[in-house]
Parts: sequence; structure tokens; C-alpha cells
Amino acid sequence: MGLPTGAYQAIECALGPENVCDDPSVTSAYSYMWLIHFTHAQSGRYRPAAVVLPGSTEDVQTIIKIANKYQFNYIPVGSNFLPPTIPVRQDTIIIDPKRMNRILEIDTDNMYAVIEPYVTYAQLQSEAMQVGLTLSTPEAGAQVSVLANNVFQGMGGTSHKFGYNKGVLGCDWILPNGELLKIGSRSNVNGDWFWGDCAGMNLKGLLRADSGHCGGLGMVTAMAVKLFPYPGPKTFPVKGTNPDFSVELPQESFKLNLIQFDDKRDLINAVYEIGHEEIACAVHGIPGSFALAAVSPSVEYFWKRWSQFKQEWKNVLSVVLVGFSSPRQIAYEQKVLDAIVLEHAGTYIQEGSELWEIGGVLEEQIRTGASNRLFRVAGDFFIMGGIGFDSIDHSYKMSEEFMWPIVEEGQKKGHFIEGDLHNDYLNSYQLGHVSETEAFIFFEHDIKAGSSVLQGYIQTIKEALKRNMVPSWLIGDMAYLAAPHMCNFHELVLKIKRALDPRLTSNPGYPLSDEPPTT
Repeated sequence: MGLPTGAYQAIECALGPENVCDDPSVTSAYSYMWLIHFTHAQSGRYRPAAVVLPGSTEDVQTIIKIANKYQFNYIPVGSNFLPPTIPVRQDTIIIDPKRMNRILEIDTDNMYAVIEPYVTYAQLQSEAMQVGLTLSTPEAGAQVSVLANNVFQGMGGTSHKFGYNKGVLGCDWILPNGELLKIGSRSNVNGDWFWGDCAGMNLKGLLRADSGHCGGLGMVTAMAVKLFPYPGPKTFPVKGTNPDFSVELPQESFKLNLIQFDDKRDLINAVYEIGHEEIACAVHGIPGSFALAAVSPSVEYFWKRWSQFKQEWKNVLSVVLVGFSSPRQIAYEQKVLDAIVLEHAGTYIQEGSELWEIGGVLEEQIRTGASNRLFRVAGDFFIMGGIGFDSIDHSYKMSEEFMWPIVEEGQKKGHFIEGDLHNDYLNSYQLGHVSETEAFIFFEHDIKAGSSVLQGYIQTIKEALKRNMVPSWLIGDMAYLAAPHMCNFHELVLKIKRALDPRLTSNPGYPLSDEPPTT
């Protein structure tokens, strides 16, 4: 089933025939994404009825108004990285903003950039570094949409220093009725982009909350994001070609430390101390699979090395020091770090050693790219869910008590490929005040494996709630699992959804479905 009679022609007339397409060869490409085998395999999925390419905020308004007139569904997307971009109804169009890829402004005095939805982190980092500024790139990779990631959760590799989800400033937001809503300092008369809050009602939480509304309440067409000082070279110093490339950042401004601990408790305590002393720019616990995948030129190389490497790489902490003020800052922070490592019985992995040659990828903390190489390990990868954005102890307790046991069970069943066990990816945010852990899993494109991932993810949320812990990434119907334990927040979300989107056609099912799932 396609669009209602006359709807396609109305879009053509408004945007031009070159900016809308319903060819199956095109729409088929928009019906697939990397997590499709466990997010949509049980519920069914559809090709979009058409794909539309707006070029401006006014174009987006026009598309949504046409959708309301002709009564069809639409999904606003960014760079199509997560499951909410896949249609669950037949008469659905994709609003793909790839023409809206402009950096509208970089304000060096107030340190922010104004961007459109298709601007990637690689694109913005390249321009920001030219003027001595940077921002925190998500571990998902520099190909991710800056706007979409900030609306989702805004986390990134250097968020230990730069903060967790601090990036959203002024925004232009098209509501499901087609009206333009300006929030933050943009909401003031002749307001600028510099401020995420405002003098009146603050709607930033409605826009973003924990995981954003995933296009269920319209589309953000422009956003100002916070930038931070950057003491590195104007051009990111990459040598070689992908996958065999390297980066050499100036040693007087950047220092990577890899520290190994005998006990995970010592690693956790060290992270607390690093945050307490307010040092370092990026702090991560690195699982062996990530470290090896980051430098593996092929899947064969990974599996040839993995058996031995996973025995040697355990409880490794990566700490990046950056001299924002001067090289003396790095010297001071290194002395403080040395004392912390000594106190908690850590051992530095020496430069030039075999472990260093694999794990010493400094640039991954500054401008992430290696996360895409996790796909080499198997046909697919994901993380076991239920992770909590809370204290480090909270996150590790969640992973040890029920995330890793589920991963182990999946490996025993043959649904997951043998990877890490009890070797978390730890993110430290806001100087250790917020953290989350990720248990990496690898699997092939298989329905049984996909079902194990989905059921395992749901189980981690349930287990977290049993223990009065905080689950996260409660997007879509996942929210119905947690809401009764969290002040029945779904009731308020549904009221907002129905008020702003009475036809329930702005990405149907998000921020959650109109009714709880039956299974």
C-alpha cells in the first residue's frame, strides 16, 4: 500500500520531483538497518512508501503539513543509525535530511556551532578544529549526526571532561502540526542560539529527556551545540588510508596512558579518584574485543589473535590527558595520575609493548572511528542492555549481576560468538559523576540470535527494576516495562504525544506506542 491518492504529487509540486522518490530500489534501502534482525524480525517491517529530501526548515514544515492533509505517516531521520528509522506501517514516508548538511555558524567567542540535521561529527570536528575548538564525538563513530546524537543522549568519548549531554543549546523544532517552535534562547524575541535554557518554560527536557522522542514529536531542523577549547593541530594529523591509518597528535598537548589492574575493584576506585582530582579528558575501561578490533585489518586477523589476546588484556583503563592551558597541565595531571595508579596497584602498559601496539589508539578518544570495525568480528554486534547512567558502582553492579550472565548463556546456546566476558566498556562522564557500562556481544545475521539479543535486553531492564536500579535507553515500547516503577511516566508522555500529534503519525510508536504491547 502506497500513499493516499494525490499525496505523492503534492510533495512533488512542493519540493520538486528530484527530491521525492518511491522507486522500490530506493525505498528498499531505507527498510534495513544493522539491528533489524532483532528489533523488527518479530513485529514485521515495511518499505517506506516514499523518501523525501527536504532542503530547509520550510521544506520540512511543508512535508508535515502535506502529511496531515493527506493522512499518512512520516519518520524524520538523521544518519539512520538506530531502529526507530524503520517504518512499522505501510503508508509511511522517510524525511531524510541529507540535503540539510550545512554548518550554519561557528561562534568562536561564545564557543558554539549551529548545524542542520545531516552534519556529522567528522564534518563539524574538521571545521571546529580549524578555529581551535572541538566537541565530544560519540563512541558510535564520527559518521553519526551531531544533532541526532545530542537529541538522543549526547554522550561521547571526551565527556569525562566536557560533560554528559551538555551540548544542546538553542533549537528550531517543527511540531507535528507543522508549526515552528524555537526553544532555548531562540525563543526570545530576536534571540540568538547561545543558551539551551530560557527565561520561561524550559522545553529542552521534552525534546531530549533520557533518550529523545526519536522523531515521535516532529523534527528538529537546526540546533546550536556547545564547543570546547582544542589545543591540537588545525588539521587532524591522519596518515595512511583506511583501514591502515594512524594519527600522531603533538605529545606536548596529548598524552595517552594505558593502565592494567589485577582487580576490577581497583580499576573502579581509580576512576573515582581521577574524577575527584578533576584530571583527564577521556577515561574509559576498554574491553579486549574493542581494542583488538580497532587495529584488525581483517576478520581473519582478529580471530587469529583473539584467543591469546583476551587472556592478556583484562581490566585495562585508558586515560587521556590534554594540555588545554599548556604542557604544564599534562605534567601536573600525570603526577596526580601516577599517585592514583600507585595507590590502587595499577601497572602502566609500556609504549612499544605488544599490548600497547594494539591498545594505544589515542585518536579514538578524540575523533572516534574504530567503533565501526566491531562489525568485522562477526556479522553484527550490539551491547547487552539495561545499562544505567548512574554511579560507576551502580553500572558495574548491573553488568556483573545480570548483563554478563545473559551474555554467557547466549554464548553457550551458540547464539552469540565467543567474545569478551566480564570485560566491560566503561564510560566516565562529568569527572566520574555519571557512568555507564556496555557488555559487547557479537552474532551473525540470524533470527534466533536476534531473538536472544532482544529477550536478553528486555530481561536486563526487568532485572534492573527488581533491584531498584535505573535502566536506560527506554525507547519505544521498552518504556512500558519501566514506567510503572518510575512514577508511571508513560501516562504523561502519552498525554504529550496525543496533544502534539493527535493522529499519532509522527514516527508511530515513539516516544512510545498508544497502547502497551501485547507480548
